[in-house]
Amino acid sequence: MKCPYNVKLVEQVNQNHYEYDENGYNTFHQHKLVETKMLMDCLEQECAAWQNGRCRYRGD
Repeated sequence: MKCPYNVKLVEQVNQNHYEYDENGYNTFHQHKLVETKMLMDCLEQECAAWQNGRCRYRGD
C-alpha cells in the first residue's frame, strides 16, 4: 500500500511547444509543467494515522 500523503520523490519537467509562420516568426507558444510523484510505502503500525488496521488520516 502506498501512502498518498508521503512523497518520496518529486520530478518536474518543463515542456515547451512552439509554432512558427512561414517567415519564421513565433505564432504560438505552449508551456506545460509535468510533475511526477513517487509515493512512499505505507508505514502502517509506525504511523500515527494508522488505527484499527487502516489509515485514518484527516479523521476518516
